Amino acid sequence: MKRIKNSHATNVNEKITLREYAAFGSSTAVSKAATAMSGFFGGLVASTYLGLSDRSFEIYSTIIFILGFWDIANDVIVSSFLDKSRRTFGNWGRFKPWLMLMIIPCNLIVILQTVPLRAWFPDISDTFKIAYLVLLYFLNDAFSTFYNAALTALNARRTTNNLERGYISAIESILGSSIGSCGTYIAAFLPYLMPNLSEAERYFYGFSFVTLAAIPLTVWNIVVTKERIAEPPKIEVPKLRDVYGNIIRNKPLMMYMVSEILAHGMSVGYGVMTYAFIACFSTEHFTLTFFEGTALQFEYVYENGNYAELLSFASISSLVTTGLSLFLAPIIRKWVDDKILYIGMKLGTGICYTAMFFSIYPYEEHTPAQIFIRVVIWYAIHGLTTGFYNTIPGLIQMAAYDYGEYKFSERNEATVSSVKNTLSRILANCTTYITNLFLIYVGYKEFADTPELMPTEAKSSLMYLFAILPAIFSFLAVIPMIFYKLSGKKHKEITDELESRRQHNLDEINHLEEHDAVNV
Repeated sequence: MKRIKNSHATNVNEKITLREYAAFGSSTAVSKAATAMSGFFGGLVASTYLGLSDRSFEIYSTIIFILGFWDIANDVIVSSFLDKSRRTFGNWGRFKPWLMLMIIPCNLIVILQTVPLRAWFPDISDTFKIAYLVLLYFLNDAFSTFYNAALTALNARRTTNNLERGYISAIESILGSSIGSCGTYIAAFLPYLMPNLSEAERYFYGFSFVTLAAIPLTVWNIVVTKERIAEPPKIEVPKLRDVYGNIIRNKPLMMYMVSEILAHGMSVGYGVMTYAFIACFSTEHFTLTFFEGTALQFEYVYENGNYAELLSFASISSLVTTGLSLFLAPIIRKWVDDKILYIGMKLGTGICYTAMFFSIYPYEEHTPAQIFIRVVIWYAIHGLTTGFYNTIPGLIQMAAYDYGEYKFSERNEATVSSVKNTLSRILANCTTYITNLFLIYVGYKEFADTPELMPTEAKSSLMYLFAILPAIFSFLAVIPMIFYKLSGKKHKEITDELESRRQHNLDEINHLEEHDAVNV
């Protein structure tokens, strides 16, 4: 039996302070920008910037694919350690010390993964490059698992109020969709800021700056955060098989996790987007005319071959619709159940990408300008689901945590987060591996440095893959949520019961701390 301390919160209904909102928002903003840059350029590091031969790239992809299954053992070890260990560090609680310990190595390893080896060390062999990236992949996985599991657990205990959870989710959504897009805009402007550097070098310096800026802001967020969900002051340390057994028996959580894992497959299509734009537009020159024949008419001339500029243009096109959905998401969920909104946004996303596929098929019958403008139109319409997509899933996951606490008196956020991340990474590894092989198969790798010579078949295949994969996985993600039953009045009854339990636990903790202080 071990005693558990909590942060300074004395009431489960204590409101989140403006300082906490500011700390959360600022750290999230920089984190989203770094994530966007990583997503925009990440796959290009191995496929293009390192200069690996087709054979070496295939070997590297196979090794990373196999190492991805190490996540299963790694996540089980880390999550069981965090959830079974009831040790706390004074008012720092259980999770903050791990975040403080891991944040610097996590960020530095990610920066090392972006070093432009081909530009700086042209004589290094492919064998060294592969070994270098594989080692950093292994270290990054080991450190980031601790960090992400602890951060998920801490965020889940930040507040018990469902309305405040909605505010936090909305802040993250707004920052993720607006400031997060800065990753794309930075990529577009880097050539003008650092014209004498190669694309790989510009990415390294830009990503390093954003990543290093995230460290102090994340530390601030960790320091000011309070845990308002308190466990009993005395509790039995659960056995590992009981922890996983309760997760499996948490039906709402399992339905949500399966849906999110399937939805993760959408990222494959998003990842292919960069390659598709390089293949189809980096050597093209065209002019787009908007609002022709009106006082608002203007022309966009694309002639410098900077495909990052086109991606930025596509992102800008969705800002208005994304902003509208971010504004509507917290309002509509007052009248419409989260489950219905979740299913609706998945269907809407699938329909948008299906329409994109049919509007550019067959590829050979459309000019690059026609294809680009159709992609932009559907990308903008997809923005109408983005606000809901970034807000609703997190709230559903919080509700599933509540159900586990209600049903089994355990939350086990670290284990749940690790299980979900492990399954997502396994799927991501499989799909990324297939995508890498696909890049070789269609001829992208062969013509990565000379896209003007890339055959039309390769360009059309990349564009089709970008359009159809998100559609398929969006529709598949709807199926599990049909069986999700935790919503409406049922969830309200559970949260009311949990509120009284949590306040009782917190009162006991405060009473024991006061008793200890008197005795000292």
